[in-house]
Amino acid sequence: MALVKCKQCGNDVATNAAACPKCGAPVAKKSSVGKVLLFVFGGLAALCFIGTCVGGAASMAGKGASGPSASAGDSKPAEAPKQVDIKTLLREYADNEVRADSAFKGQVILTSGVVDDVKKDITNSIYVTVGTGKQFEIPQVQCFFDDEHAAKAAALSKGAKVGIRGRVSGLMMNVVVRDCEFVDL
Repeated sequence: MALVKCKQCGNDVATNAAACPKCGAPVAKKSSVGKVLLFVFGGLAALCFIGTCVGGAASMAGKGASGPSASAGDSKPAEAPKQVDIKTLLREYADNEVRADSAFKGQVILTSGVVDDVKKDITNSIYVTVGTGKQFEIPQVQCFFDDEHAAKAAALSKGAKVGIRGRVSGLMMNVVVRDCEFVDL
């Protein structure tokens, strides 16, 4: 049991006491380092999650706009994909995001990897995280799919090998790939 000084009268008070025995002022409770770290890292994780979801919502909102890769009535990437080994893609983004963006951002890629998660974000968009199969792998490739791919996504299991084609949007905790399609390996 430690003693602290009362902020009102300066009397020594036990840290587990509810109030100062001399003046009755409440004793300020100190937060443990563990609680503070949990709060900080929990907040950072929530911000990253919200940022990923908002990024997905912004991408979904802009799907109707025609860009250089969109053909009339179709928002799928039109150009030939660049074949990229998933290990290379993840290693490049982990090593130097700026260099990796210059090589991959905006490019349609074709890659394959091991399924880690199949989920929906807060905008109800389907995404699949794919990696090399290592445990606790960061970053991974986070692939966003249209609802037309829901049946294929629902049939996936963690650890399954899958081929993906889509446009790289950059790094947002994971390497985000939009307008994805499943491809045969």
